[in-house]
Amino acid sequence: MRIKSFVIFALIHILISASKASTPYIPVQINVAIDTLSTSTNDFRSKIIYKARDSIKFDISGKYITLYGNASLEYDDILILADYIQINQELQTIFAKGVLDSLGRYSGKPILKESNNADLESDSVIYNFKSRRAKGWSVYTAEGEGFIKGGEIKLDSNRVGYLRRGIYTTCNNPDHPHYGISISRAKVTENRIVTGPANLFIEGVPLPIGLPFGFFPKTSKRANGILFPRIGEDISLGFFAADGGYYLGLSDNFDLTLRGSIYANTSYGISISSRYNFLYKSTGNIAIAYNNRKLGEKNSPDFAQTKDFNIRWTHSQQQRARNATFNANVNIGTSSFFRNPIGEINFNDITRNNLSSSVSYSKSWRNTPFNLASSLSHRQELTSGDISLSLPVISFNMARIQPFESKNRIGAQKWFHKIGLSYSLDAENQINTKDSLLFKPETIKNFRNGIRHTIPIGTSFTLFKHFFFSPGANYVERWYFQTIRKQFDGSNLRTDTVQEFRTSREYDFSVSMNTRIYGQANFKGKIQAIRHVVTLNTGFAYKPDFGKPQFGYFKQVQADSTGRLVDYSIFEQTIYGGPSRGLSKSIFFGIDNSLEAKIKSKKDTISGIKKIVLLEGLGINGSYNFAADSFRLSPINISGRTTLFEKLGITFGGQLDPYAIDNNGVRRNTYLFKESSKLARLTQAFFSLDINLNSRSKRNNRTLSPIQQQELNFINPIPGAFVDFNIPWNVNFSFTYGFSNFGLIKQTSAIANFSGDLNITNKWKVGYFSGYDFITNQLSNTQFSVYRDLHCWDLSFSWVPFGTFQSYSVDLKVKSSILQDLKLSKRRAFFNN
Repeated sequence: MRIKSFVIFALIHILISASKASTPYIPVQINVAIDTLSTSTNDFRSKIIYKARDSIKFDISGKYITLYGNASLEYDDILILADYIQINQELQTIFAKGVLDSLGRYSGKPILKESNNADLESDSVIYNFKSRRAKGWSVYTAEGEGFIKGGEIKLDSNRVGYLRRGIYTTCNNPDHPHYGISISRAKVTENRIVTGPANLFIEGVPLPIGLPFGFFPKTSKRANGILFPRIGEDISLGFFAADGGYYLGLSDNFDLTLRGSIYANTSYGISISSRYNFLYKSTGNIAIAYNNRKLGEKNSPDFAQTKDFNIRWTHSQQQRARNATFNANVNIGTSSFFRNPIGEINFNDITRNNLSSSVSYSKSWRNTPFNLASSLSHRQELTSGDISLSLPVISFNMARIQPFESKNRIGAQKWFHKIGLSYSLDAENQINTKDSLLFKPETIKNFRNGIRHTIPIGTSFTLFKHFFFSPGANYVERWYFQTIRKQFDGSNLRTDTVQEFRTSREYDFSVSMNTRIYGQANFKGKIQAIRHVVTLNTGFAYKPDFGKPQFGYFKQVQADSTGRLVDYSIFEQTIYGGPSRGLSKSIFFGIDNSLEAKIKSKKDTISGIKKIVLLEGLGINGSYNFAADSFRLSPINISGRTTLFEKLGITFGGQLDPYAIDNNGVRRNTYLFKESSKLARLTQAFFSLDINLNSRSKRNNRTLSPIQQQELNFINPIPGAFVDFNIPWNVNFSFTYGFSNFGLIKQTSAIANFSGDLNITNKWKVGYFSGYDFITNQLSNTQFSVYRDLHCWDLSFSWVPFGTFQSYSVDLKVKSSILQDLKLSKRRAFFNN
């Protein structure tokens, strides 16, 4: 009945419209589910398609068409959605607005959608098809990370908006933003928002701070801009302006950030950093910083000045089709850089004990056993200032090949078919020095370098089904460009470096055998069985005495004025060392144990049995040299590891010395058992455990790629910089105990560290980091933090209650990166210089 009435009404409308020359002809299309209509005349550039859920009303004059209930209208790239839309065919305009529902709520507000532009929501809107202009009241639209709300807005044919009496905010609460900038008028273009007089308000309260104009970038591309500094006071350096600078978005592939800090006592720091990302090729970060820090008055006794630098670089390259990779992870600088901070203080960097770097390149050749790897590495102890550089390290390798094996072999494999050999070439250029001497000209002369060739040959076979034998030989040749000579000058033993090319060669033979013994005890009850696996490993190794005079590797020199002669190796200060002295006929042995249990488990629906590892490993190993003239039995090493409840990791070990010592703590070639009932002396022991407990995440865990992990590690791990409320609580605990007793010198260490965080509520989180040294009875570096999520704001508090870096800081800031400089910070540091 409804369809029939509508058809009759539509026919009458067509007849009336056709009788008026000035009224365009509108053909009607009928749909049973919803009423639809399309139009295409000379007055419109393209087809108009509109529909409504409830009804479509046609004015008898043909001037108006009104859509009711979940209505939509499409024209070119324009889409308008509203509960009420009225089309004026004479003026070629539309008017859209919301309606009051049964509860008196204003709903179904019009939404204007246009390709390449943000959606515009308003209480009501007018759009002109001819001029492509629009006007809306009480608008709400997203612009980048921000939102524009309220007032009146006009859009011209170039899609430039003109706003009056609006609000700009990054708070996504459309009805009651927690803060914002009240704008008298503004011009909104594709890339920016330019405003007239504006002032800030928080929680509806306007602040007595006004701006004559404002500028907000509105683009997904990188843009240049000023980085405002932090203003404050340092108890040692005076007033400061820190971490201010300029950002350059140079291209879509890389950017540049320049920062600087200056203090009242003329201390300063500058830094430059850049990020780059070339799709499917490489990504990385580089940062260079220089600090000039001064303490006290110049020309006074307590005046001190330090000049420090730090270079950080991470780079990751995808291997792809070239079978080559290039990666870098560099962190190098002066040892006092992190202990003399300029600008933002990083608690983790302050407690850092060492720096390390590596730059590596590798390449493999397809369908060949050859590959090449090269690297540059650096390690630096910040406390002592010791630095070790390897520039470069090169390794060329040939994978194991079997020259007597044939692809077309017929029959069973013989023992000689398994004979294989490989080859490796290693070259290194290394220096160990102090960081203060690193750039001195004489340091270059102290580099140690050399080349080493290694050729291992071996085979394997099984006897009696259970014993696996592996005989083999190893050949090593070393090339050096420097050796040493020692000479007694009448008072001192002098060591001279001789610039010459020398080679050394050594070889050895060995055979090893290993087997496994399995034992299992079955039970009735929840524990079904316990399985014990013992791995036995033993063997024999032979090595000639390369200290004989015919080899020329060792020489004799007078050691003191008494005429005492000592032997020395001309290769003893070289990078790979030289051949060992003394004949070796050694038997070596080792035992490893593992335990696992089988228990009933309802979670396993297939077998109903779950395996639990009780002991991952417990090993004992040592050796006995029949050819040695003393101390034939080596110290016995013990090590073990296991994981309990899938959370608690335990590692332990030690070393036992079977020989006795005299009253001065010197080892004697006498077994301890002959002098006492003890088998050995405990010379070393260690025990460590660590546990990480946390609640289940409220969201699915996301695994980071290696590149993302490198980028994350490059970011300074400032506590509170990233807070995850999806994990309600997290606890980390570790304990390490160490003991050593060499001779009469005993040392013990026992240190516990603990950290974690806890959600007090859905918006409050507290965190902590501390430790305790049980030997010195002192707390280690300790820090507490409190974080409050204020929806579009962050409130964080960090406190270091004691120690050299005793301090606290309070930060209230906007979450959005667009208004990252809209913050209030209070910091206080007490440096014990």
